[in-house]
Amino acid sequence: MSVKSNEYEYVIVGAGSAGCVLANRLTEDPNVSVCLLEAGPSDRSLFIQMPAALTFPIESDVYNWKFESEPEPALHDRRIGQARGRCLGGSSSINGMVFVRGNPKDYDQWVGLGVEGWSFADCLPYFIKMESFEGGRDPNRGGSGPLSVTRSEAKHPFYDAFLRAGEQYGLGNAGDYNSGSQEGVHVTQATIRKGVRCSTAAAYLRPAMSRPNLTVKTGCFVEKIVFDGTTAKGVGYSRNGQAEKAMAGREVILSAGTIGSPHILMLSGVGEADHLHSHGIPLVSHSPGVGRNLQDHVVASLRFRSNGADAINRKLEGFGRIKLGLEWLLFRSGLGATSFFEVGAFFDGGSGTDYFNLQHEFLPFLADFQSGKVMLGDGFQYFVSQMRPFSRGAIRLKSADPKTYPAIHFNYFDDRRDMVEMVDGVRKTLEMAGQAAWSKHSAGQLDAVGRDSTDADIEAFIRNVANTEHHPIGTCRMGTDGDAVTDAVGMVHGTKHLRIVDGSILPKIPSANVNAPIIMAAEKISAAIVHQIA
Repeated sequence: MSVKSNEYEYVIVGAGSAGCVLANRLTEDPNVSVCLLEAGPSDRSLFIQMPAALTFPIESDVYNWKFESEPEPALHDRRIGQARGRCLGGSSSINGMVFVRGNPKDYDQWVGLGVEGWSFADCLPYFIKMESFEGGRDPNRGGSGPLSVTRSEAKHPFYDAFLRAGEQYGLGNAGDYNSGSQEGVHVTQATIRKGVRCSTAAAYLRPAMSRPNLTVKTGCFVEKIVFDGTTAKGVGYSRNGQAEKAMAGREVILSAGTIGSPHILMLSGVGEADHLHSHGIPLVSHSPGVGRNLQDHVVASLRFRSNGADAINRKLEGFGRIKLGLEWLLFRSGLGATSFFEVGAFFDGGSGTDYFNLQHEFLPFLADFQSGKVMLGDGFQYFVSQMRPFSRGAIRLKSADPKTYPAIHFNYFDDRRDMVEMVDGVRKTLEMAGQAAWSKHSAGQLDAVGRDSTDADIEAFIRNVANTEHHPIGTCRMGTDGDAVTDAVGMVHGTKHLRIVDGSILPKIPSANVNAPIIMAAEKISAAIVHQIA
């Protein structure tokens, strides 16, 4: 079979949250040629662009890789689905659009792990550079960046009850939680622009696609990196049944994500030697950390019935759905312009850490976003998740066949401290949901756990319902020790001309929905590459 080959200076694998940033920033120099390869299709779908339609791409086999973990021992051997974007914009095209930077201490801890140049002071300029915040520019916020960040309206009475209940419990109001104090209740900020999802495809890629030095190819399934010794020369991929290559004169950059990037590395011969040998893969570079250090935010949902017809889902059925769609199509406004995650909180629990370690997200109706099928119902629900887990998982090969998904082991609650924090988080959530602010809305709980439950009862509940926030990171982490896969600018140890820029390089999970930190990291490393070119 003949193999079609093309040559560029940079080949980027994955047009997701990081890849779109890189494609834009590197091609600002008209003398730099870039090829961006994406396995999925375009993001030109109403169901991606309309914020309220986020359940559709989550359920889709077209826009979602639909990974699934191996049986999780601490969760009664349940397999946990992991939604990862498979289209232009990647996971920023299918996520809940909640924008959270994380706490400055998160990034300062990275420096303590041997990742120089990643303190919060080092990262802040890139958070500022990437955003256009609705509140305008100030010393902590950006006003002219590509990514639009808006304040949610939070007008529904359930949102108000959530905020007041948190304050009645004793939490403060954090205000702009992305500038200053993060702890307390807040109205969320979202990557939405004039009622439309603002993914990195919309913010970064679309404005760059007319540049003659940028080639964007969809439907390209990358199977391996092409090496000459330990030097990356390009990638091999299949497109429409045809084997093709994209060769890179300067660098191959993996931006395939926390699951995709280590998978491609191992298929290409970069990983733990014995593991690769067991699958008959010739070794290029022994890198035992590839696939290790997997971290995710585990979440438990607490569901409550509501009085009357206050839940928003009544407006998402029948004629209400038609009205929602028409209002959004005509004016880009109304319920179609929200993801419904419009309030939240950060608070402390369990371990006595020096800053908050738990998060609330909230919906004014009942829904299960973790399963493959999303059903809506009357009520409201709190999602409590642990921000900085102690447990670590791993991604390993099942086969040398690139089309076979890797084995994903999250190892949730492998470290007992994680369960202690989550039990305390659930208990405090039950206290907040029992405050007077909810008295005229709540008609009782749906879950078999309450304020009088024992710790053992709450733990059993968590093991039955715990799931993922879809925030995996860390499987090709930056660092200088033997288990680190990349250096502080994403260059893969033991190889040449190979870089990784995506969530896999983050050494420790931030106290945040991870999309914003990943975009920041891509901005930061893009600047380093541009400086190197100059």
